[in-house]
Amino acid sequence: MHPRRHIATASSQAVADASGDAAAGPRSLHRTLRLIEHLAHARAGLSLSALSGDLALPKSSLLGLLRPLCRYGYLAHTDGSYTLGPSAFRLGVAIMPTMSLSRTAAPAMRRLVDRSGETALIAVLDRASAAAVYVEKVESAQSIRYSVSLGTMRPLYCSAAGRVLLAFADDEFIEAFLRRAPFPALTPQTLTRGAELRDMLPRIREQRLAVTVGEVSSDVAGFAAPIFDHHDRVIAALAMAAPVSRTRADPGEYAGLVRQAANDISLALGHLPPPVAPDGASERREQTPRASRRSERAATRLPR
Repeated sequence: MHPRRHIATASSQAVADASGDAAAGPRSLHRTLRLIEHLAHARAGLSLSALSGDLALPKSSLLGLLRPLCRYGYLAHTDGSYTLGPSAFRLGVAIMPTMSLSRTAAPAMRRLVDRSGETALIAVLDRASAAAVYVEKVESAQSIRYSVSLGTMRPLYCSAAGRVLLAFADDEFIEAFLRRAPFPALTPQTLTRGAELRDMLPRIREQRLAVTVGEVSSDVAGFAAPIFDHHDRVIAALAMAAPVSRTRADPGEYAGLVRQAANDISLALGHLPPPVAPDGASERREQTPRASRRSERAATRLPR
């Protein structure tokens, strides 16, 4: 048997087995997924005739699937062959770091939950939606706790994780986002003015910390810190969410726990911390003015 045909038959059979489920979904969607999966196993690409034979689909039906996939860049059509396109590769590139991040972050997240007693989450920036998306979580064991489904989006302007991701985004993205102000108020405490948010971002970058109280949900406080990769890029935010009543006593302790956990994850990803001065304090901290240190303490003071 020809090598390509062997791979194609095996791939098609695996998908065909899955298609035996009566709840497979709409036929066109199922066929589209089969097509993408099939081409993922054919690096050199396949012609329309080959795809028709391998997938047992009429050429006319295939063309109805291929054309929009090519138009949106998920497939490419070159010299009579179809291959995965740049949009498919971008999707893969976006998924892989998230999977790796989840595995790397798990130990630090569990320690954070053990030490704080509250729920820990990781959020990444969805640039297209201009939102923070939760991709990993370790929930508190307490009966009253913050709970959210993975994949949930939160606004960049009023969630702790969102503000961290916004603060470390590129200038072009930040400016485009701030032009959307004023933002919708989710609670009476929600910050809605673009000017206030703009003033807040440098402090978040300096302190590597964002704190929100009752801005997304009136009874929830959020603490978040950036996660850096080995290129010194912020790839995610680590957040801790808890009922406001449990964080009033010592918000600074929660802030410190979140920041330490985020640092631990960054180190595990190969990020190098700031250089350490001879007295044991980091050079970055040594150069921080006293007024800035006072503002850092103020940033974690919760309203009564």
